[in-house]
Amino acid sequence: MRTEPAPLHARVRPAGREEGQGPPPADLDSRGQPEERLRFERLLTNLSATFVNVAADLVDAQIERALERLVDFLGVERGGFGQISEDGRGIQATHSFVVPGYPPLPPMILQEDLPWYAAQIHRGELMRFDRLPEDAPAEAVHERAYVIKTGMKSNLAIPLKAGGIVLGVLSFGAFREFRAWPDELVQRLQTIGEIFANALARKRADQELHAREELLRKNQDELRLLAGRLLQSQEDERARIAREMHDDWTQRLAVLAIDAARLETQLDPSSNAHGQLQGMRGELVRLSEDVHALSRHLHPSILDDLGLVAALRSECASVTRREGLAVAYRSDDVNPSLPKDVALCVYRVAQEALRNVVKHAGTDEARVSLVGSGRELVLTIQDRGVGFDAAGVRSRAGLGLSSMEERVRLVRAQISVDSEPGRGTTVTVRFPAAGDES
Repeated sequence: MRTEPAPLHARVRPAGREEGQGPPPADLDSRGQPEERLRFERLLTNLSATFVNVAADLVDAQIERALERLVDFLGVERGGFGQISEDGRGIQATHSFVVPGYPPLPPMILQEDLPWYAAQIHRGELMRFDRLPEDAPAEAVHERAYVIKTGMKSNLAIPLKAGGIVLGVLSFGAFREFRAWPDELVQRLQTIGEIFANALARKRADQELHAREELLRKNQDELRLLAGRLLQSQEDERARIAREMHDDWTQRLAVLAIDAARLETQLDPSSNAHGQLQGMRGELVRLSEDVHALSRHLHPSILDDLGLVAALRSECASVTRREGLAVAYRSDDVNPSLPKDVALCVYRVAQEALRNVVKHAGTDEARVSLVGSGRELVLTIQDRGVGFDAAGVRSRAGLGLSSMEERVRLVRAQISVDSEPGRGTTVTVRFPAAGDES
């Protein structure tokens, strides 16, 4: 798989090696000096250790530093690392080190600029030239012109592969004097090139991971926004239906109840019709009360009229009357100026939690508390019912936990559900104080 080349990272030595100075060429063949081979083995070991766990943001700097050390050790004037471009038409120099006063590495080697050289790299062919331009083949016309123009005397280019595909090239150029490239040295440099390539591959993987995480975060933000809009749309629809029920249905039922009462006065109190009509009027009154209660359940206008504390007290009392669940309610130090979205969230979560107690807890008692402090508002709904496996229940629908969690998350609050079979359930929601989202 081809990788997208990174921008060129290049360094030059602040105080360059002068003509005739610096270490001699490190010919690591069987005739080379043992100390030279030992120095190179130390360098290779050190570079391997450096790149094993190098952080992604330090990879480029470490490659630059490594190239500087290699150029210095080899006694050459230029070292570079390049990657095959995304379109495959060239080789882009992504990292280089050049001794001051010598030609820099071309930022991009295109096939049309150095066709023979580029073709060899793409085929994965190692190229080493001890004496240029004499060693260059006759067909390398453009390449000969380049080395004559720049004064390059020796060159080594090592293609780097992964999965059989050439990904890039590690190259060194000598301009001051001719340089031999024995097999042992080439093998060691190839290992270093693979170390560079692996480090860059890890860097790319890290960047792709961060990009995916950012995309996921963006998608989560969009889902959060969508969920908020859906909940708001739901609340708007509930409010519309509640208004219609309150302003239309209850009034029409009230008119029917009044008409029934008027008809009662026109009938003989001892007749069966009178008794039946009286029963119908009673049912109309009860139906009107139920519609009114349902309207208030759909949209708690009491929140706007009397505030959260009174609205929650009214809901607890309504649950007690409607379901026979004795709900003990207390509140303390609740800010009367809570944001509307927070107040509505508190009300809805309490409503959903009490509904769960009625449907699943198998108990006739529950406690609801709403307690404020300087930094947070804490809502607690507790029962001593049958309880459940809090970890396992999240994989099943029906308890409304996901709905409560979504509401809570939208106002940047935190919810916890503590429950065990046979030990009851406690739902706790912590709402940050206004302006405090830490």
